[in-house]
Formats: sequence, structure tokens, C-alpha cells
Amino acid sequence: MSRLEFNSFVLELNTDQINNQNVVIVSFEGQISNNNAFEISRKINTIFDTENYNIILNLTKLEYINSVGVAMLLTIIKTVDQHNGKVVIGGLNHFLENVIKLMELPKKVLIFHSIDEARTAWD
Repeated sequence: MSRLEFNSFVLELNTDQINNQNVVIVSFEGQISNNNAFEISRKINTIFDTENYNIILNLTKLEYINSVGVAMLLTIIKTVDQHNGKVVIGGLNHFLENVIKLMELPKKVLIFHSIDEARTAWD
């Protein structure tokens, strides 16, 4: 487990076995705003330190995300795609659901309302 703390935001990384695959659960907690976005964006690539590109983005506790945060999510998705990995999003509140819809994600990025649904759907 790895935990990065920023002003009003925490990024937590846990590796889990799901259907005989190592999957990194990346949990976002708090807010990505103008106060912390630059610092977070400088360290977001630590997600890939283990070179595992099977990722579930847990957004259950993400309260707010600005445009820089949206760009970070898109960068994560692009990096996973470039390494032939898989990314799934779980845990959307109403605000995030609207933001995600506006992002026009690739069709292969599956989105679930809860982290449990994302885990169950992993294949």
C-alpha cells in the first residue's frame, strides 16, 4: 500500500488479486483543485511505479475535480492504453458522473457506480 497526501487530497494505491490478476486500486479522496492540482500532477505517475497497468480508479471519495484533475485522469487512461493494460472506473457521485460524461472516454473504459461493481465486473 502506498499513500500520497496533498493539501485537501489523498491518493492511495493498493494491489489486489482479482480473478487471478494483480490489479492496482487507485483511490482518490478529497478535492483536486487549483490549490493542489500542480503538485498532484507532478506525482501522479507513481501509480505506474510497479509497472502494473491493470487499474481500477476508485472515485468513491473524490468530492471535486477541476480541469487539471480531468486531464490527469485522461493521462492515466492513455498511459494504461499505451501499455495494453485495462482501466475501470468505480464509485461515481452525481457530480463526477456528469464530469465523466463530458470527458468522452474511450469505449473500452468501463464505468460503474460502485467500487464493488467494478471489482465484480473485472475479467
